[in-house]
Amino acid sequence: MAVGVGAALLGAVGCSPGDSSEGATEETSGAKPSGEVLAGVDPCGILSDAELKSFGLKTEGKVTNSPPWAPGCQYQGDPVVASIRKETRDTVDSAAEKETWAEFERTEVNGRAGATAVTGGATQAGICSALFDAGQGMIQIQAQEFSRSDDLDECAKALEIAEKVEPNVPEPA
Repeated sequence: MAVGVGAALLGAVGCSPGDSSEGATEETSGAKPSGEVLAGVDPCGILSDAELKSFGLKTEGKVTNSPPWAPGCQYQGDPVVASIRKETRDTVDSAAEKETWAEFERTEVNGRAGATAVTGGATQAGICSALFDAGQGMIQIQAQEFSRSDDLDECAKALEIAEKVEPNVPEPA
């Protein structure tokens, strides 16, 4: 269930039109495409084993490449299952404009523009994402409570993980 719903949440962010770089080229904008800026970010290598364990996550992540513009890594664990994705087609601002969110609350992640978000249809699943700008895209950390005991604030957990990820990714361009 976590994988399927997680993919649905990612799809809500990544599949709609609204790529803010549409029409701009490297020559006209003077900036590298977000895929290049984030190319060196490895979602499965971004946190140390000790950091993963501190969140109750297993140290072996599963690479996810669907959709191709938002490669990520999913970690099983207890109390949460989490995924880390680099999103090359959206920023926090462009994600905020999408109509797929049941909840979208702006915040900061270590001083960067960020948000916590829950997609419509995922409100009962106990899934929340923390988003923050990186390069010309964003990083999305998704947390889902493993046992569904309602004892965990998934958005707070996603933000906690995001705060550890943030120093390891490029500054917003």
